[in-house]
Amino acid sequence: MGRKGWAWTIIGVLFVLMIVVFVVKDTQLTGENIFNKWEEQLVEGSGNGKIVQLSVDGVITQSTDMFSTNIFNSDEFISQLDQVIHDESVKAVVIQVNSPGGEVVASDEIHSKILEVKQAGKPVIISMGAMAASGGYYISAPADRIFANPNTLTGSLGVIFTIPNYQKLADWLGYKENVIKSGQLKDIGNPLRELTKEEQQIFQKLVDESYQQFVDIIANGRQLPREQVLKIADGRVYSGRQAKELKLIDEFGSLADATQYAIKKAGLENARVIRYSRSVTFKSLLTGVNQRTDDSVLNMLQQLPKVSSEPRLLYLYQS
Repeated sequence: MGRKGWAWTIIGVLFVLMIVVFVVKDTQLTGENIFNKWEEQLVEGSGNGKIVQLSVDGVITQSTDMFSTNIFNSDEFISQLDQVIHDESVKAVVIQVNSPGGEVVASDEIHSKILEVKQAGKPVIISMGAMAASGGYYISAPADRIFANPNTLTGSLGVIFTIPNYQKLADWLGYKENVIKSGQLKDIGNPLRELTKEEQQIFQKLVDESYQQFVDIIANGRQLPREQVLKIADGRVYSGRQAKELKLIDEFGSLADATQYAIKKAGLENARVIRYSRSVTFKSLLTGVNQRTDDSVLNMLQQLPKVSSEPRLLYLYQS
């Protein structure tokens, strides 16, 4: 075997070894170390106690849209909160929220996990960014303390459910759809026709149920009379100044202010402030290579107008 042959053999062996290492690491992360799959990055400080800074940035959803850069995956965030819960050295968590809200289910699951963090005896402090509206406020409500900027846009306390109607467009195109259904309401929300009164009532009931749940979340989290919440939860947005007057937030301050409050709340003199980053795995490595390969295509597709034909209950501020 020539020199080039030996070189390619060595490269091949090293590549196989690399695959084995990453596969073993992936297996460990999905096994006994399931709650430690996020790497820690030191922001500042020292000491044994840790304060974790997390971020909710974008539209809250359970799905992953490869063509959108403004979505926030709730499942990944929940896994970070799980790591917070099971790490005894973590004494408090600071969540920076910069979101217009998103899906009702995704927002509610984050809210429930935040309650679990609190039940584990770890204070949760919220630092609102430019916007923490609707679902962004929903996940903030149970916090021990909420910080915001006077100019933060928050509020939008309510639920929205949109159903597109393409009937006139279909008529113009000469498109017709024949629907064979097992029940009268099986094609409820069909975008090629107007809603019936019965269908409108059904959807309104769904919206009302989610709205009442939102009101309860605010009343319980902020310890406000329910009647007072009903008066302010009409869907409008509030500035940070208005939100403070309405007791929707506690005080003005930045992420640094919220972090210092968390340190004191946890009873620490010295603390390591950390953030989580994804552990490098073989799967993420391949995903990263594939993503870099398709960057030019993704950038082009992101410029195309997007039309959602999937009706969903949303805690979302839509400007």
